Formats: sequence, C-alpha cells, structure tokens
Amino acid sequence: MPGAERRFQPFVEFVQAQGWKTEFVQIDWAGPQPSFGRRDVIDQVGPQTADKIVMGFSLGALYSHLGALEARHLILGSISPFFLEDVEEPHRWMISINQGNAATPADILVGGTEDEQMHRRAESIRDFYQQSTYTVVPEAEHELWHPSYLKAISEALDRLA
Repeated sequence: MPGAERRFQPFVEFVQAQGWKTEFVQIDWAGPQPSFGRRDVIDQVGPQTADKIVMGFSLGALYSHLGALEARHLILGSISPFFLEDVEEPHRWMISINQGNAATPADILVGGTEDEQMHRRAESIRDFYQQSTYTVVPEAEHELWHPSYLKAISEALDRLA
C-alpha cells in the first residue's frame, strides 16, 4: 500500500530485531483505493511471495490469504471480513474465502476485543487451513502495535525459526 514502508517501519524494526529479513509486497492500482470487486491487486501478491513467510494485517491479511498461494507460511492478523460469505458487507468483496490455498500452513490471529464479525471471520479462516494455529490476542483491538499483538507475532516467528 502507498506509504506502508514508512508507516510500518517500527514493525519492520521489531521483526528484524528478532533476526528476520523483511520486504514489502509492491502493489499498484488505479484510483484512490484498490477495487474490492476485482483480482488485479490480489494477483500481484503471488509472484512476490512464493516460498516465503508472509505476514499480513487487516486488508493485508486478506490480500495474503487470497494472493500468496505458494507461500511457505502465512501469518494472518485480524483479516478483514470482506468476503461473499460475510453477511454484514457482501457488497465489499466479490471473492470467496475458499479461494486461498488451504494447504499452506498458517497462523491466524485476532484481537481479543475486536468485534464479533472479526472473530467469526478469523475462525472461518482458521477452519479453512489444513494446518493452522489460532490465537485470540488478549486485550488487543484492531491494532498491530498492541504489545500483546507483537508478542503473538513474535511467538509465531519463534515457531518458524
């Protein structure tokens, strides 16, 4: 996303301090925001993530789930509930949750104080993957920077080391 490298620099430093290399997936789109009705943004993710550990948060988790089909491992934090299966907002995204790669190992995280729809989506994503861990991050809202969220990500990375 435009400006992501600057906005997420503290997170990059956090991950690098744990001994991991980082890189951003580069996504381009026309207009002020990506289209929720087409795959053109999602299809850019796959070639950049093959055989890599991929971390996505919120909308980035949605793109990772749908686009990183040949990733080695996924860490999906607070995935946005914008799928056809989401009754509350079916107009947002015209792609099914089942269009990911269920064989990819995944860590699924959701903030403990996020709303019910976020928890339902996280649980359905957990159930989609054949090999997954599921973490309800204590006391965390939809906030990557929450200390409990960072701890959960650190624990996922430790399992992958």
